Amino acid sequence: MRPRNETTYSVGDDAMDECGFLKFTDEKLKLSFLPALGTMQKSRLFCDVVLNVDNTDIHAHKNVLACVSPHLMELFSTEQSTQHRHSDGIPSYRLNGGLTRNALQIIVDYAYTATLAIPDPLVQEVYLAAWQLRIENIVQECARHLIEELCADSCIETRSLPGINKNKTFVSAVDSFISKEFIPVSHTAGFLQLPCANIDVLYQTKQEMSVVTHIPLCRLVLDWVKRQLSEETLNMYHLLERSHLLYLAMDNSLQDCSDLPPGHESESDLVQDYKRLVLKCPNNKGRRKCLAAPVRPRVLIYTRDIGENEPSAEPDWNMIGSANVGENTFIALATLNGQLTRISIQLRLNLPPTTPSPVHIPDSMSLSSHSTDSDLEKPELFLEVAAMSAPKCGLGVADWNGKLLVCGGYDRGECLKSVESYDPETNTFTKEPSMLEARGRVQIAVLDGNVYAVGGSNGTTELDTVECLTQNARKWQKRCKLPMARSNAGVCMLNGKVYCVGGWNGQSGIKQCDVYNPTEDKWNQISPLLIGRYQSGVTSFKQQLWAAGGSDAWNCLSSVETFNPETNKWSMAPSLLTPRRGCGLAEFNGKLYAVGGSDGSHSLNSTEIYDEESKAWIAGPALTTPRSNVSCVAVNGKLYAIGGFAGKFFLNTMEYLDSNTNEWTTFVPHINQIDGLTDLNFSDSSDNLANGDVHTNGHGKLANGVGEQKCNDDVFSDQVEQCDATIVEHNNVTNTNGH
Repeated sequence: MRPRNETTYSVGDDAMDECGFLKFTDEKLKLSFLPALGTMQKSRLFCDVVLNVDNTDIHAHKNVLACVSPHLMELFSTEQSTQHRHSDGIPSYRLNGGLTRNALQIIVDYAYTATLAIPDPLVQEVYLAAWQLRIENIVQECARHLIEELCADSCIETRSLPGINKNKTFVSAVDSFISKEFIPVSHTAGFLQLPCANIDVLYQTKQEMSVVTHIPLCRLVLDWVKRQLSEETLNMYHLLERSHLLYLAMDNSLQDCSDLPPGHESESDLVQDYKRLVLKCPNNKGRRKCLAAPVRPRVLIYTRDIGENEPSAEPDWNMIGSANVGENTFIALATLNGQLTRISIQLRLNLPPTTPSPVHIPDSMSLSSHSTDSDLEKPELFLEVAAMSAPKCGLGVADWNGKLLVCGGYDRGECLKSVESYDPETNTFTKEPSMLEARGRVQIAVLDGNVYAVGGSNGTTELDTVECLTQNARKWQKRCKLPMARSNAGVCMLNGKVYCVGGWNGQSGIKQCDVYNPTEDKWNQISPLLIGRYQSGVTSFKQQLWAAGGSDAWNCLSSVETFNPETNKWSMAPSLLTPRRGCGLAEFNGKLYAVGGSDGSHSLNSTEIYDEESKAWIAGPALTTPRSNVSCVAVNGKLYAIGGFAGKFFLNTMEYLDSNTNEWTTFVPHINQIDGLTDLNFSDSSDNLANGDVHTNGHGKLANGVGEQKCNDDVFSDQVEQCDATIVEHNNVTNTNGH
């Protein structure tokens, strides 16, 4: 008999190779394993868990279910105290959240068979169950099937699925279908059964009404609703219980006519009836201050379709589709704070009051005071400010020979080397020569027409390189390197030299500051900052450098420092009202503005202005959108805020401070304000909203609506009589099709 070998072997691939172990793969076991588990589950053999839904028990094995559902894996891993015991002593879990017995049984069968078989009527139920249980394969297959089966009659039901806004790919596909098929969708029972917000918009002339298009109008309404709900001026109940009469204010936003002061020249019988309706149905919330209405009528023209994918689109606040369904009547479908809602919009002509008002209102508040008939017949046309080619923040901007130059920056994926310029005269962006290397978190300065991009980050490391776009050669060339690599530094021009202030060296906010002499192509150190900081707003103002806010790596700063080049010293200046990093800092109309940024927790839409008389910062007008890591520059008499991060998404948009209204706006006057509006393309209102052109860069079409305004001033009188604590009926303000 051979002696027993007492050597101990480790069982592994290497050991098997060295010792020549037998290796065998049983293909039959692979094929029989799942069927055997399925048989045991149906026979309740060795089952160690019970799932309870709709008072029905489903026996199963924990290991099998945990393999397909991360949610169940976490549930089974919890303490025993969270479990209940079935009558036979097996742990039992009651599943809530809208799961149905049929959907759960299909998912359990999938776990044991790797096969998904769902009758069409149950696909939505299984999708919701799989989404809650986080079974990605089933979620994707159900979503794919629902998208393939979309039709006008089913799309609203699909879009109304609970939690669909969290599945961005799915909701985007459904919204795209609804947008393209909006007219037939708007006639379905599912659409007509949605809650409806009824909006009436007041206009001063028939010609003004005739050029209104559904795309800008519906977006303005969406902005108004979002503002009301965000500021708690209204809630959804009060929004839906009655009609709302709005007017277009000087800041190009819609405002409620109930905010017009008594005796206002625009307070027609229609407005007075509406005010009585509002008093009868109060919402118990304070209203914002009334904003002045324009002297001349105005129309806003958007240059993008609602159906386009926009980086800034929020699933909870999204205009899905809209159309013109009659003379001066529009309908839309939107998500309002996540709730799918249809919107009915009626344009109304503001006829003069039957009796003159004894109260005198200043001209600046009047809709039509001292305006000639010719002025009233020619509406002012406004376009959206053109958007950059891509969303980004941490970009360099400067005034480049009357154009706004944008260099580099970064988005969620990478740092960029692209360069583009914006022409305020034509409201267009033009591609410029790309930089030699990608630079995010960069700042630039313009000196004698030459552009200097200083430092930044390539996404991997901080940069010490500098490059220059020369005015004559129109190409980027390398310049003397910085003494220290850094990103998020402040860069500006003062007295014929380029300054680089502070920044981030990969470890902390630094104090080092340097000055570049273009004649010598050389950097020299100057006195360091008193506080090391990066992401600070830096600019020249009153022959000094200003560095406001920023971060020291731990804290968001409100402190401000100024540098006197004659004494080569930094001094502390009055602190900002709000700590902010990533803000824009720029001189505009002889004042210093700190714009946007982040307080360390939220992106800010607030601005501050330095008051030289009081030697303190005062609150300025708010941005239309919160922007952190925003860039700011004054060009051709306008202060621009460019790009940035809004808290959830990167921005490709710009806005500017209107000196006349002291409000930030995203609209610019249309270039061709000509008689007869011959530069605008009038089209059949029944066309799909994804077609047509407004101008050379646009896609939206203008509705054809010239003619008499068919509105009844008794609408709000009737509603005053009907309004009580219950919801007001809207039959008088919707059109004949129920829209």
